[in-house]
Amino acid sequence: MPGAPQVAADFVRRLAELTYRLAAKGIVVSSLHTDWSSFGSWRLQAQRGSDADRYAGALKSATAWSADGPEVVRVLWDGRDGILSVDASPTRALSAPNEWKNEYEEQFKNPRDELLRFVEDYLTNRLRG
Repeated sequence: MPGAPQVAADFVRRLAELTYRLAAKGIVVSSLHTDWSSFGSWRLQAQRGSDADRYAGALKSATAWSADGPEVVRVLWDGRDGILSVDASPTRALSAPNEWKNEYEEQFKNPRDELLRFVEDYLTNRLRG
């Protein structure tokens, strides 16, 4: 049985692999916070790659001050309680996402087998475009 160093590294690796699979589908993971020591909880924020590209272009031009950013989808996994929640927020001009509205919440009984697959499918369906 692997020890804590390997288990923690595998935890981070699985989440990193998720970001690569999403990137291949045109989805940007703009933020990822992992906390293995807190029951394996994690949080990520994702957005459409085309929206991120558009916003980056606006920031380089004179329209930057009035350009809205991409819609951001935030996924939170509470490893202690086994609850996955998904929220979304627009990004207003000169702001960070701060208008979070809950879209989904579910308790997972067997998260190791199905959680990341569910998150990948959800984000793919929600943000591919």
